[in-house]
Amino acid sequence: MPIDPIWKRALKAVVEIKEPPPPPPPEPIPQSAYDELDGALKIQERREARQTRPAPTPQATPTPQAAAADASADPVVDADGDVRFEAVYAQARVPAVPFTAEQALDMLGNMPADVSERARHDVINVTLAALGRSVGGTPEAIVADAARKQAALQEFRRTRGDEMVDLTGTARARIADLQGEIAKSEALIEKAGQQYEALTRSCQAEESRLDAVVDFFSRTPPAGVAVRGYGQETGP
Repeated sequence: MPIDPIWKRALKAVVEIKEPPPPPPPEPIPQSAYDELDGALKIQERREARQTRPAPTPQATPTPQAAAADASADPVVDADGDVRFEAVYAQARVPAVPFTAEQALDMLGNMPADVSERARHDVINVTLAALGRSVGGTPEAIVADAARKQAALQEFRRTRGDEMVDLTGTARARIADLQGEIAKSEALIEKAGQQYEALTRSCQAEESRLDAVVDFFSRTPPAGVAVRGYGQETGP
C-alpha cells in the first residue's frame, strides 16, 4: 500500500535522516616506505638481470700439441735445454738436508788453487766440526746427499731419453707418411706431364691432317680444267 504524502512529510519531520559521514582522508605515506619500496625494486631488478645474463662461454681446452709447444709447460727444462736441478730433485723427492753437497762444492771452490789435497781435507773437516753435528754437516751426510742427487739426475735422463725415443719414432713415422704422399703427388705430376705430351702430339697430327683440307679448298683450280669422271673433257 503506498504511503500517503502527508505521512511522508510527518515521518521526515520526526526522523532525521543522516547521510553517512565521508571516509577520513588517507594518511600520508612516510618517506621511509618509499625508500624501502625503491630498495626492493632494485634488488628484484638485479635478481632478474642475473637470471637473464648469458652463460659465460667455456674456454677452449689447449691441445697437447699447444701445451708441448709452450716452453713454460715444462717446469724442469726451459726452451734452451737448461735444467732446473732443484725441480729435478723435488720430483725425485730427494730429502732436504741442512748442509748440501752444493755448499760443500762452494767451500772447495773458494779455496786457493795452490792448497794441497791434504790441506783441503783439513780445512773442510775443521769447518764441519765447527758447524757441529746438529747441523748435519758430516762427510757421510754430504756424500749421501750427493749420491741421492746423482741418482735423481740419472733417472731424469733415462725418463727423458725414453720420451725422446717415443717422440722420434712418432716423428719418423709421420715423415714416412708425408714422404709417401709426396711420392704419390710426384707420380701424379709425372703421369699428367706424359699425358699432356701424348695429347699434344695427337692434336698436332690431327691439325696437320686437317690442313690438307684447308689447303685444298684454299687453292683456286686453273681456268678451263674439268674434273675427270664427270663427263667433261679435260684441257686441249
